[in-house]
Amino acid sequence: MLNRILLIVIPVLALALGSAQAAGDPESGRSKAAACIGCHGDEHWSGFFFTLQLAGRDPDKLAIKTKKYRNFKLINPMMNMVVYALSDQDIEDISAYYHALGKPAYVHPY
Repeated sequence: MLNRILLIVIPVLALALGSAQAAGDPESGRSKAAACIGCHGDEHWSGFFFTLQLAGRDPDKLAIKTKKYRNFKLINPMMNMVVYALSDQDIEDISAYYHALGKPAYVHPY
């Protein structure tokens, strides 16, 4: 009986602890996102193009895509250059920051 309980509890705890460690810190991400704000905006600025706004987006998807730019699996010269030196934790923090912004600063009227 105890073995069955452990077989259920241990994987659940491992998943919970793993996801807690992967979560980024929005406050730390705010300062790390300084190079991102021009194109992707922040709480006061919509960015150069409203289609590039990251506010409110899913942090996991943002982190995955940003890591693909960093590892040159997605090619965009500006993105590759800006994210090349970011650590995994930096990317998680920036993704959490953009998610925490909620609604974008500008929403297209259409």
